[in-house]
Amino acid sequence: DARIMKVSAFNLFLLVFLATLTGCTGSEEDPVEEEAYTGEYKILALHGGGDSPEGLMGQPGMQDLMSDLPEFEFFFADAPDHDSMCDQCWYADPPGGKGEPNEDRNWADISIEYLDGIVEEHGPFYGILGYSQGCPMTTVYIANSNTFFEKAFLFNGYLPTTHSGLNDTINEVAPLDVDALIFGGDNDVFIFGVEELAGVYQEPTIIISSTADHHLPSSDDETYGDVLAFFRQGTNGTL
Repeated sequence: DARIMKVSAFNLFLLVFLATLTGCTGSEEDPVEEEAYTGEYKILALHGGGDSPEGLMGQPGMQDLMSDLPEFEFFFADAPDHDSMCDQCWYADPPGGKGEPNEDRNWADISIEYLDGIVEEHGPFYGILGYSQGCPMTTVYIANSNTFFEKAFLFNGYLPTTHSGLNDTINEVAPLDVDALIFGGDNDVFIFGVEELAGVYQEPTIIISSTADHHLPSSDDETYGDVLAFFRQGTNGTL
């Protein structure tokens, strides 16, 4: 069974607070459960290939975001466990190796169906976050599903260029009408992916750290404030 990690200390605090106000009784006109989610912004988070929900959640930069953005609730999804894919990957390498582009347009269908199930059970989600291979999977999912996200947060990612079939499904509907943040680090070997991703999103916000490697920016990174600002933009009355 797929594992999902849910992080929301803010939810628990708000639920207790509201229960105190209502005397723990609630009413049909003002149910506690509904009010507990008011003002929250759920983010579906996809880890990198060969990584795990715990690995992404444990990154210092992810910990900093969770601490500084209590109004956001992060769901860390685990890549499907399937014989056709490598361990903890969102889709398998091309059958002929990375030197032979894979033309199969349905190569990520297992993960697309899995994410559809998560959205149905745990959504709706305000945004989707991808790290490393989670970025091409995020982009494939946006292009191939009926799920709408207000924002996409893409860290240290790239396009699935070795999978021409998946790339075709993206390019056919590009530019993707999602407010996207594309982050890259100058010391990351995947820095080339910033330009790739920017080419398929509608007017993305691009943030480059001069010190970051293949990881989310932590609170001491020069770009961290800009990343926080993008998360908060359009929430709680901000422009």
